[in-house]
Amino acid sequence: MNTDLLSIIHSIALKASAWQKAQEGGYVVTKKAERVPEVNELRQEIKSLGVTELDYFSEGLDCIQYAQAPRAAIVLGWTGFIDLLQNKIGKDNYASLNTILKTAFHGVYKKKSQIATKQDLCDLFDDAVLLEVGKKLGFFDKHVHMQLNAMRDERNNCAHVQEYAVTVRIALGFYAKLINFLPYIL
Repeated sequence: MNTDLLSIIHSIALKASAWQKAQEGGYVVTKKAERVPEVNELRQEIKSLGVTELDYFSEGLDCIQYAQAPRAAIVLGWTGFIDLLQNKIGKDNYASLNTILKTAFHGVYKKKSQIATKQDLCDLFDDAVLLEVGKKLGFFDKHVHMQLNAMRDERNNCAHVQEYAVTVRIALGFYAKLINFLPYIL
């Protein structure tokens, strides 16, 4: 090999080595050291309430802890809450909901006179109406309903409004509030 070629290879190797060292201190998403210590406290609080369907909450908290994705965390936390609310509504095979369907939810009743499955519930009731169902069935009162609606609005802003600025601290606060409302639907 000629010395010019060796010199070029050596130069490239030095540049690659310098680049690699510079990247080591950069942002890397890993599940190593905890980036946001409050997340473990929130996880424990959710588990201590007896929540067994943890997938949405765990994934949302991972979005905070490892990916610094607070908007996604809020969307996933709200989705977990709604999933639990749907499960609570269906605990009696939708008998309580079907009892009030004609009088309280006439528009839904015209489409389907009996709710028989969770899929029916998902197809016919959006989040806002599900919160209304929870209030009508006595899971929570008007005050809680208003606060949950505000949280639903925050979730919608995270999912649909590009300019809506959300920080990790805001997402942590969202989960802290959400945990306070979980006992109403467990």
